[in-house]
Amino acid sequence: MIRLALRILIFTLPLVVKSCTDILVTPEVSQDGSAMIAYNADSGGLMGMLYHYPPTIGRGGEEREVYEWDTGNFLGLIREVNQTYNVIGNINEYGLCIGESTFGGVEILSKQKDAILDYGSLIYITLQRCKTAREAIHTMVKLMDEYGYASEGESFSLADRKGEVWIMEVISRGRSYGKKGAVWVARRVPPGYVTAHANQARIRTFPRNDTDNCLYADDVVDVAVHYGLFSNSSDPNNFSFSDVYSPVTSQTARLSEARVWSIFSAIVDDSGHFQDKYLDYASGYNVTHRMPLWIKPYKKLSLLDLMGLMNSHYEGTELDSSKDVGAGLYSTPYRPRPLEWEYEENKYHNERTIGVQQTGWNFVAQIRPRMPPELSAVTWFAVDDSSTSPRVPVYGCSRRVSEAYYGIGPQDGVKQPILEFTLKKAFWVQNMVSNFAYSRWSDIYPILRDKIDTIHKDYIKDLADADEKALYLYEKKGVADSIDFVSKYSEQIGDELHSKWFNFYGELFVRFRDFFEIVEDHQNPGCGCKVKENGMADSWKKRIVNETKDHYEITEYPG
Repeated sequence: MIRLALRILIFTLPLVVKSCTDILVTPEVSQDGSAMIAYNADSGGLMGMLYHYPPTIGRGGEEREVYEWDTGNFLGLIREVNQTYNVIGNINEYGLCIGESTFGGVEILSKQKDAILDYGSLIYITLQRCKTAREAIHTMVKLMDEYGYASEGESFSLADRKGEVWIMEVISRGRSYGKKGAVWVARRVPPGYVTAHANQARIRTFPRNDTDNCLYADDVVDVAVHYGLFSNSSDPNNFSFSDVYSPVTSQTARLSEARVWSIFSAIVDDSGHFQDKYLDYASGYNVTHRMPLWIKPYKKLSLLDLMGLMNSHYEGTELDSSKDVGAGLYSTPYRPRPLEWEYEENKYHNERTIGVQQTGWNFVAQIRPRMPPELSAVTWFAVDDSSTSPRVPVYGCSRRVSEAYYGIGPQDGVKQPILEFTLKKAFWVQNMVSNFAYSRWSDIYPILRDKIDTIHKDYIKDLADADEKALYLYEKKGVADSIDFVSKYSEQIGDELHSKWFNFYGELFVRFRDFFEIVEDHQNPGCGCKVKENGMADSWKKRIVNETKDHYEITEYPG
């Protein structure tokens, strides 16, 4: 058994502030034959909202303003294309989905002079212009080469209605190479496999003569040689994108790759073998013991399975932080930020799990090849913590979304109203439930999970009914009527969930106020309730007694 310490070292690669987690599932290993992508957008400064870009036509050649997603800063102008597609969140009306996680990478390539396209704008512009993952890869490359790449290293997740699922990793060419844009490698996830990424580049060596399954920048090695990151005399076939452009450190293994370890461990076997095998790597103690880029699950995955993977706080593993003193009275896996902290000149860290309080929004996207293009993509969208918030299904072709979820982001030059509280927005209501749960975790979380799971199961049935009606309209009355129907459905179900979740907050607050648990009791004529004093777990009582000795002991002293 590896002894896990909280102490960490100082590393030359900076910790990425905005961090995310992605899972990519190929259709051959999903229960319903869908390609699926799960994604958490994690940042305390990101307000959870569902972006909508309606389709346009006839704007080719017009100038379009580009703003950085992370900061809202104006970056420059690009030329618009003649036709764009409907985009809802991170899916579009033709079944294309794109997610991401930032890995940062070597400092020398973190900046590019006069670059206009950051990773966020790149995602949403590409979704408006492309129908397939391959087309998206080529479009992203063309845009970066023409306008420059204005972000740090990035991993992208792509899936389409054809059933292709790709992971693409990108880092800029820096300031002195003499060419704008980025170097990159994109690999198709083999049918029947799953991959994941979480703020650490994962593509290492790659095939050079398999364009069906691997694409890359012609100068991916040359840029590394130019900056002294790879020897000109080394065999280019041994070039590893991750090891050169984003070397794993103990820090990134523990705070980033551990999330991938958690995901893979849950689905690659049911014996715990993978979990034990790579614990030394996920713990940050053996950074050379890299995990495979993708794994073959031991069973097919359902939509609910994927949602469950995004709930993880490393429960039941050696990285489970709900068992130590920091978990408090109610065994919470959550800790105050910052992620790293100091005590008596030593550095420490909290665990960085998949389910975290700083998530702005999250989704699980289903890309369903069996459906017509306009009906193929559905995003199961939620705001706030992926482990404490329910997801609402929204079609990629929907022309309307619930006002409770809709918003315009900083990538469109609009300041987020993140300091303006309103019960009209799902972001605030779902945060109210989540934050209340954090305060009484062991009491509230089991009830919360049961509520979310019930909602998801009900909505899966509702979506099946909506699919049936939408298909009927599609075949009998045409695409427009079908799109109108699913637009109304997507809007109404969002309104419904928002109202339902606010009522659920009230139920929790009534039940768990003031450290009591107050439940219904018709035998009590005074309040119709029973006030339960659940007290503390024995493990916490033991800690108090060991620390305070007889300070709180009840003793009868002689008068």
